[in-house]
Formats: sequence, structure tokens, C-alpha cells
Amino acid sequence: MLPLSKRNLYLILSFLVGLAFLTYVNRAPFGDDAWFAEQSYWFYKDGVIRSEYFRGLLGWENQILVSHKLFLIFGAGLIFLFGYEQPVLQLTGFLFFCIIISELLFYIRNREHVLNAWLIPAILVLVFANRLLIKLSFHNRPEMMLAALGFGSFLLLRNSNPRIWKVVLSGVLAGIAFLCHLNGVIYLIAGFGLLVYLKDYRNAAWFGIAGGLTSLLYFADVLAANNGINIWYYQFSGDPATQNAFGLSSKLIQMLTYPRMFLHSPEQMALSVLLIFLVWHQRKHLRFLPVNLRVYALFIFLSFWVITKSNSALYMILFIPFMLVLVYELYRIEPFTNRMLQLVLSAYLVIGVVGMCQLIHTNFTMGSLPVAYEKLRKHIPDDKTGFVPLTFFFDEYEEYPRLLTHENYMLQFKKKGLTTFNMAKWAHQKGAGFILMDYKLRPEKYYPKAGTKFIPYYKLSFHDGRFSVYIKRKDK
Repeated sequence: MLPLSKRNLYLILSFLVGLAFLTYVNRAPFGDDAWFAEQSYWFYKDGVIRSEYFRGLLGWENQILVSHKLFLIFGAGLIFLFGYEQPVLQLTGFLFFCIIISELLFYIRNREHVLNAWLIPAILVLVFANRLLIKLSFHNRPEMMLAALGFGSFLLLRNSNPRIWKVVLSGVLAGIAFLCHLNGVIYLIAGFGLLVYLKDYRNAAWFGIAGGLTSLLYFADVLAANNGINIWYYQFSGDPATQNAFGLSSKLIQMLTYPRMFLHSPEQMALSVLLIFLVWHQRKHLRFLPVNLRVYALFIFLSFWVITKSNSALYMILFIPFMLVLVYELYRIEPFTNRMLQLVLSAYLVIGVVGMCQLIHTNFTMGSLPVAYEKLRKHIPDDKTGFVPLTFFFDEYEEYPRLLTHENYMLQFKKKGLTTFNMAKWAHQKGAGFILMDYKLRPEKYYPKAGTKFIPYYKLSFHDGRFSVYIKRKDK
């Protein structure tokens, strides 16, 4: 696959693995790292998925019935074992990244009667040079877990006439993926669709029963809650994340811009261009691709195109294991080396290395957020409700009676105009005793100019160039 010797491949692989692990040091969190961590925290504390951060939005402070349930329960398990520190929750991505690597190696070993010595390091180079994989391999998001479960479900169906136990287990894994994220339905559709395409109707029925029954567990908390079905529909239809899926024009825009997910930026384009190039170069031999792989891959691509609520570039993770094995299979049909392949692979490696260096630079520039937040405690009243960035969750959540997040204000006030005045007024109405702003990690447009002494209802009590702390004015 790579026009290099085995020795050079291992040298490149060692460099990339080292670089990837450097990206984990002081890894700067996404807001979603904390958003999902907070939901897991409340499940661990109360046995109910909910959010104080988003109090007042769709009843989420009581219970969130539309959520990534099994993923959040997994996070609650990590909190139970190790606490809610930032690296603990980010470990979810790493664990399932390792599972995906194991699945890819399993696939290759089972395809090669005589294993070529360079195939394993070659595929691992593609894995560790993929910036998107490395970025999400240490984040508390469900996509990596979903991809591992979905690819595992496919592996059990990769051969014709699979045994019934494999079909049932495949259906269970696809159903578990659905429990982790509603997008997991694509693996249920693909598995069932593949078996029907192959006219293996008996196994299709077994798959459908196993996957369907497993998926129904998603509604266990809905049925247990008072008026649960109505609350679930209210939260689902009102969720800001689903708005692009409602309405004909919005849905058409999502479907027409679907390719954006694979071409959003160089980190998405690297693997997409490599796969497109190989498809074009091997176009006369596409019929030699394994039937199960090409049909299953087509089903997940088309089903996600139909059901997706967003073309977020992060969702490409769901397809990457399949894209990697398609790259492997396309090259395996008729191995070749030419200048174009060398150019595409060189670009792939450069994008990966540069991308990881950017991550490392960001991590070290930002420093450890939990450490920075701990130093702020002496400047913040610990008996007041706080209005804070999402990432303030890590190591600080239990230090204050209640915390509301900036994203809560943005979601509830979006159509009314996001301004400093509206932000301060909203925080005051919600009883916030202090406001924390981070001008470095994620400065918002509605923040006042750094160092501003007064905003409505609040006065500046601390500013160090990055963080500003505003406390409630006594006359307010």
C-alpha cells in the first residue's frame, strides 16, 4: 500500500505513534467533553441522565430522555472508578480507538492467507497519520465508541453464510450502537439490508430480531418516566441539535451538502482523496471487491445520508474503519506504485503530521485547564451560582452550589440576539452570582471587551489577560 520498505514503514510508524501520544499531553477539551461528562456525572450521582448546566432548557434539569444513553452510562462507570477529572472522561475515546485498531488488524489477518510482512505497519501508518482519528481518540464523544461497535457488527457478517450466533451477535452489537447514539441505526439498516440483498432471509430475520430487541432498551427510561413518551417527543423535536432535520428545505440542504462531511477540511480530505483515487485507478476491478464489504459500506453511506441531522465533519469517524479496509482491498486487487499514489500518500502523511503538531501546540499553549481553574478559585465566590464555560466542569463542578453554562444562554437566546447586555441580563435572571469568561480557549462574540470594568448587574473582580471574573454588584 505504501511504496516503502518494511524497515522504513516501522520508522514512520514509530514516529507517528510517538507524535500521537504527545497530542494526549494536556489535551485541550471540546465543550462536548464536559457536556457529556456532566450528564454521566448525574447518572452516577442520581441514576438519572440530566443537566444542571442547561437548567431551563426542555426540562433537561429533571431528565434528558433523548441522549447517548449507553455511552453516558459507560462514562458514569469511569467516574465511579476514577473520578470526573478531564483525562478520565477523555479515556473513552482512547479505549475504543484501540478496539478499532484491533478490529482492523483482525480483518487484515483474516484476509491474508500468507500475511505480507509490510501490510500491518502500512495500515497502522494510515491509522496514526489520520488527524481526525487521533483528535477524537482522546475526547469524550460517542463517535469512536459507535464506530468500534458498528465495525464489529460488520466483521461478524463479512463472510457469506455466517453462522446464526454470529448474525445474532452482529445484531446485538448494532443495537448497542443505537443505544449509544441514535446514529447507530445505520448499522442496523446496513446489516439487515446486506442479508436481504444476499437473499439470506432467515439470517436477516435473526439479525432484525436481535438488533430490534436490543434497540428497544433505548426506551426503557422513557417508559419508566411519568408522561415519558410525550416528554421524549417534546425534547426530541425541540432539541437544537435536531432542528436541521425538520422541515423539507432544511432537510434538502443537509442532503445536498452531505459530501461536506468528507471534504470539510484537510483532515477529512486526506483519507477521502486517497479512497477516491484508488476507486478511480482500480475502477475496472471494482467487481472484485468483497461483496459484503461494498454492499454494507454503500448501505451505511446512503442510510446516513437520509437520516442525518447534521453534516458535521466529526461524523466521518463512523465511516473511517470501512474507508480504511476499502483502501486496503482496492490496493490488494492489483498492487501498484506510481507518482500519483506517492503524491496522494505523501499529502496524507503531511496533513497528519502537521495536524498533530497543531494539536500539540494548542495543548501546550492552553496549558492544563483544570490547573488554571483551580488557581481561579480564590477569585470566585464559592457559595454562588456560576455562569461559566462548559469546560469549567472538570474538577470544579462540586465546588459550587450550581453552575449554568454559556451554551445554555446561547441556545435559549439565539433568536433574540447574543449581546453582552442580553447575556448579563439572562445570567442575572437565572440567579448567577458570578460570571467566568475565557478569552483564549473559546472567546464568544458577546463577551465584553477584555478588561471592561462593568457590565449590567456585574462588576469585574479579576482579569489576567485570559480569564475574567465578574461578580454580582451589591446594588443589584
